Amino acid sequence: MHQFRSFLSQVNLAYVSMDLDLQVLYVNDYFLQYTGYKREEVVGKNYYEMFVSEKERPARIQEIRKALQNQSLRSYYEWDLITKSQSVKILRWNIMFEMDAEGKVIGVTAVGKDMTDKRIAMEALKDNKIRLQDLFDNAHDLIQNISTDNKFIFVNRAWKEKLGYNDFDIENLTLNDIVHPYYKAKLIYQLRNLYKGDDVNKIETVFLTKSGKPIHLIGSINCSWQDGKPIATRAILHDITDRIKAERLQKVYYSIANLAISSKDLPSLYSAIHRELSKIIETHNFYIALFDEEKDLINFVYYVDQLSSVPAAPRPFSKGMTEYIIKTGKPLYATKTDFMELVENGKVEVNGVVPEVMLSSPLSIGERIIGVIAVRDYKNPEAYVNTDIEILHFISNQVALAIERKRNEEQINIQNARLKAIFESGTHLMWSVNRHYQLTSFNQNFYNEIHSWTGNLPTPGVKLNAIVGETISQNYFQLMKETYESAFAGQPQQFEIELHQPDGSSVWREVLLNPIYLDDGTFEDVSAIALDITEKKISQIGLAVNEEKFRQIFESFQDLYYKTSMEGDFQLISPSVQEVLGYSSSEAMLLNSNQLYARPGDREELLRMLNNQKSVRNFETALLTRDQQEIEVLINSRLILNADKEPIAIEGVARDITELKDTQRELIRAKEVAENSLQVKNQFLANMSHELRTPMNGIIGMIDVLHHTAGDAEQVDYIETLRKSSDALLDILNDILDLSKIQAGKLQLHETGIDLFYALERTHALFSNRAAQKDLTFTYHISEDTPHYIVTDETRLLQILSNLTSNAIKFTNEGTVSVEVSRIGGEGREHKLLFRVNDSGIGITEEDIQLLFTNFTQLDNSSSKSFGGTGLGLAISKQLSELLGGEIGVESTPGKGSTFWFTIKCYEAENIKQIHEQLLSSKELEEIGHFDPEPVLLLVDDNQINQKVALKLLERMGCHADVASNGYQAIEKATQKSYDLIFMDIQMPEMDGVTATKELKRMLGPDCPPIIAMTAYSMKDDAEKFISEGLDDYVSKPVKISDLHDRIIRWYGHGVHSETNKAATEDPAQLEPLTQEDKKEFILNMNVVDQLKSLGGDDFALQLYEEFEEETSELLEEAKKEVASEHYEGILSTLHQIKGTASTLGLDSVSTLAKELEHDIKKGKFTFVSSTFSDLESSFTNFRTNYRNKILSN
Repeated sequence: MHQFRSFLSQVNLAYVSMDLDLQVLYVNDYFLQYTGYKREEVVGKNYYEMFVSEKERPARIQEIRKALQNQSLRSYYEWDLITKSQSVKILRWNIMFEMDAEGKVIGVTAVGKDMTDKRIAMEALKDNKIRLQDLFDNAHDLIQNISTDNKFIFVNRAWKEKLGYNDFDIENLTLNDIVHPYYKAKLIYQLRNLYKGDDVNKIETVFLTKSGKPIHLIGSINCSWQDGKPIATRAILHDITDRIKAERLQKVYYSIANLAISSKDLPSLYSAIHRELSKIIETHNFYIALFDEEKDLINFVYYVDQLSSVPAAPRPFSKGMTEYIIKTGKPLYATKTDFMELVENGKVEVNGVVPEVMLSSPLSIGERIIGVIAVRDYKNPEAYVNTDIEILHFISNQVALAIERKRNEEQINIQNARLKAIFESGTHLMWSVNRHYQLTSFNQNFYNEIHSWTGNLPTPGVKLNAIVGETISQNYFQLMKETYESAFAGQPQQFEIELHQPDGSSVWREVLLNPIYLDDGTFEDVSAIALDITEKKISQIGLAVNEEKFRQIFESFQDLYYKTSMEGDFQLISPSVQEVLGYSSSEAMLLNSNQLYARPGDREELLRMLNNQKSVRNFETALLTRDQQEIEVLINSRLILNADKEPIAIEGVARDITELKDTQRELIRAKEVAENSLQVKNQFLANMSHELRTPMNGIIGMIDVLHHTAGDAEQVDYIETLRKSSDALLDILNDILDLSKIQAGKLQLHETGIDLFYALERTHALFSNRAAQKDLTFTYHISEDTPHYIVTDETRLLQILSNLTSNAIKFTNEGTVSVEVSRIGGEGREHKLLFRVNDSGIGITEEDIQLLFTNFTQLDNSSSKSFGGTGLGLAISKQLSELLGGEIGVESTPGKGSTFWFTIKCYEAENIKQIHEQLLSSKELEEIGHFDPEPVLLLVDDNQINQKVALKLLERMGCHADVASNGYQAIEKATQKSYDLIFMDIQMPEMDGVTATKELKRMLGPDCPPIIAMTAYSMKDDAEKFISEGLDDYVSKPVKISDLHDRIIRWYGHGVHSETNKAATEDPAQLEPLTQEDKKEFILNMNVVDQLKSLGGDDFALQLYEEFEEETSELLEEAKKEVASEHYEGILSTLHQIKGTASTLGLDSVSTLAKELEHDIKKGKFTFVSSTFSDLESSFTNFRTNYRNKILSN
């Protein structure tokens, strides 16, 4: 409608819309411009009071009201109008009624054309004939004189310009040539009546322009008579083409709106639109294209074209004219020239034949464009004019609405079908009743359920209460009655109802009642939907119970629950605030949490932690009570987030730990006292152990010396007694030290893979001789489901087992002792093992069993007790079994024997190959015999770590060794004392091994003992060089006990071999560069670690690696400076020392890298020295990071 009004403005037609009270509803821009008013000055005012003079006003109002009453209007009215400037204008008005959807008149619409000039001209012509002639030529109306034979006598300028004919054309034309064929018969009929003398006041006809375009005319005609005969006619005709177009346009506009309702489907709608549009413009070539935005397609839903009988196929959105209109969103009048210009500019691509002229308009609904409507002509470039695009664009909006409405209607039909399916397929009960409570409709679910429950058959017209029967209690029946009354009063209802099933159980339904409104706003029926909410109702009842429980818990909460805003204002707080802080709940709710913190900054710290972690546990702080006393609290708090994951509140629980903290401080003080006492005790035990161990070593050593020098059997007996007593005393010292470690919490388990069967075999072998001495049968048995290889602390396991086995043999004088192992639980690789030590000994009473497993407790404390011991063995076993994840116990019958048992938790081992290698290594150590008599050796080495390892190996073989740290000390010791063998390091400070060897050979001559090179030099040429320079043999580092044993046998006593140059023929390990993966991996030879542990225990092994770490750190730091200054030769001695020590300790990666560097520097290959040194530092760093865990966990 807006475009229609705008169109009228463009053709200089005034538009006014009024209601039945003659109040102005709307005026177009031309009317405002014409009258000089603003819109707000006109709209809402009475038209006749503003624009009609007081003199004419009553008559004019009466005339229009009569027309409204009779619903009859003249074809036009010429009325005066007073403008804002009080000038009087004359307009010719065409008035139409405005009607609603039911055809009822609701107002009038008037379209007016200015007639002021015409009126003035006519009056002027009366006064002056010349002016009249001039007026003819200057008048806007068409004026013509024709003879009775229809030839033109005179036409004015307006006539010629409007119809496009020139003077030559007019001379050869007749009236018949220019009248539209459709109107020709009527006009001739009127002329005949005029010639007869009848009054023909008004004619309405259509002339054709020279181009064939119709011009609608209306006007007056009169006849000139001469001698009583008609000789000519004179007509003044007014062009009403625009008005006719506007009227038709409006009719088409309303017609298209109605088509959406009357058309049966979309194709019928498209065809009707084409038909209606053809009434106002040429539509021989017409199409409607719709845009499918989802599929990016153009669908030509209606296509009529003179050049093609085949409808245009859908096409992807591209660069056609249709797409151009959709992109721009604007209507377009385009001639062929305009079209080709768009093509040349790349905006449009040609599809088919280019028309001479084309009108295209987008189909818009609001801001959304759904398609394009277009007409075109392939032959006549004047088929359309510029103003036609405004007509098409005006119609296009209504077309778009009609199409959209029809599409929606079809969608609604589909939706209705779906709703019907839902109505029947859902699980809900659906029905409707009228005001008499009679059923008007229901779905199958309702029918089935009512029939199942009551046996009644629901039918339309039956009253609801007649078929519901006894399924509803009286109370709920009254509820239904009340809710239905409210629903019929227009108020939707929702309620819950309990129904009784035939089996006596109940179900709950939620019922929704809604009036079914008709189009006029009235309703006669109420619809109902019943949802099964039985589970929900049961949950609600349960929830209500839980809420009551929660309320009771919340009110009895001893801790303080709170919820605050992010700014700290309390939103909820538990009643316990009264007891904790002294505030009532209402008082606390008025506070900000910042006021309660005793220490400034604590809440900010809590907020910071919450922002980082979202929740905080065990946050300790202090709060102020109502009387400003501080209490210590422990807070658990979390952020409450909204749907966008933004914090909106904080909640938490605060627990008063004031008493707990006081107790804790007391406990800390008590613990410190206890720890001080324990430390004093442990220190005392450690000191006593050390002080006692020193003389004990002397005693045991002298006992061994006496054993070798004993003269007779009596002395041997005395010595054996001394040996047993010293061993017992040493066992007591070891037990006391173990107990001290356990109590101090310093005893750590060293779990590794072991052969359980071999461990039992060792235990059996250890005690077999002792059992045999007492004529006891000693056996062991392992069940079939017990894993062969397990991961545990072998030392502590054997300690428990040995203790229990030793006790069993000790307290059994005859019979048997057996050890049994079985699996009693566990999943996957995890196992729980049971060890049982059975004996047929003296047994233990029930009272005495209670005394077992405690420190320093013996069952026989009499002065004449039969068995010795400290009473520590079982106490230590109990502690160790618990450390191993198990427990210990005893079953005993006095006089029949006892069964001591314990359990451990372990894992099935996977490193079976490594376990075998360790066993072979330990067996090798065990098979190495002692030399008798023991050789006296001199060990020459500047490295303390190498000294310690070598001494331990030599001690294991029963050798006595002195140590020298360089060549000078070696010469000094060797010239003052006689040695059987000398093991000589090569590279040492002050005097190297080769020089010392030459000097010793010179000074001692034939008395010089064999000197064996023991060094990290490993090249074959180096070995040959040492032999050639006077050394007698060669042992490569890391030194193996078997190699030492072989060299000692070769050069000492009867085992001396003749091939003195055997070492020279050996093929030392060749230099093998490390791969990148080897350089990154932590390489520690665990076989070497195990050997070192077997030599001196875990502490000895760990001490060696700690000393290496300290020593090598300093060496690498100094070497790094030399490498940075490229003084590579300056680090050769450092590399040699690191290489030797690392090789001894099994650090393969460190040793190999040091060897590689040493080799390159000696050969003058410096290219990769810097990068290899970096690798050496990285490998050493890797060692420092991991070696403790690696050693202790093995």
